[in-house]
Amino acid sequence: MKKSIADWEEVFLCSTDYEADLVRARLEDAGIFSVLLNQRCHAFNLTQGSLAKVHVLVPKSLKAEALALLSAEALTDEELTEAAFSGK
Repeated sequence: MKKSIADWEEVFLCSTDYEADLVRARLEDAGIFSVLLNQRCHAFNLTQGSLAKVHVLVPKSLKAEALALLSAEALTDEELTEAAFSGK
């Protein structure tokens, strides 16, 4: 079965790859499949504005579950700092 972007819903938006990776990992640990749609302009390494968007998407049927998980378990400053300096 072929899927399109219309089959997916955004559950998180940020401007850094590492933050999006942390969210995706948290979702997948809970059994919620997710993908990243990266619109960052890597040529200029922008981290603000419309050229720095990284979207975390889940299937429409899992959006409510994903949002509930993310709101219950927010990313901590320690997680973000560790990911930022790990080079991932």
